[in-house]
Amino acid sequence: MDTQVRMESIAMQIGSTLFERLGVFDENLLKEFLTQIFTSMHYYRNNTNNKTIPRAITTSILIFFATFMVNYGCDSLIQACDNIQSGILFMILRSEGDKVLHCLHPERERKYVIYAFSNLINMKY
Repeated sequence: MDTQVRMESIAMQIGSTLFERLGVFDENLLKEFLTQIFTSMHYYRNNTNNKTIPRAITTSILIFFATFMVNYGCDSLIQACDNIQSGILFMILRSEGDKVLHCLHPERERKYVIYAFSNLINMKY
């Protein structure tokens, strides 16, 4: 998931499939993957001319988060993200959460996003 390669959306699909099919078999792999997600988002937010994260990347990230939450629960994602930086997941959702509206296709991911983020909001409040 290097920003020089510009294949973040494909990397998110591969990561989502990997963790969904094989599980979290290595905590360090999950931590490294999440760190790369946050690093990529930081790069686009701070080192590009328009200071925005491309919508395709943001929706891929949100779909990854949703798939992870559906398979392992909201607490697992929150704890994994907090191991990197406390509160980073909610910080991202505050700044990029409006892009959830663009997670429409395919239908399976749309259902995952609705279900996962509804549970996350319900759990938070």
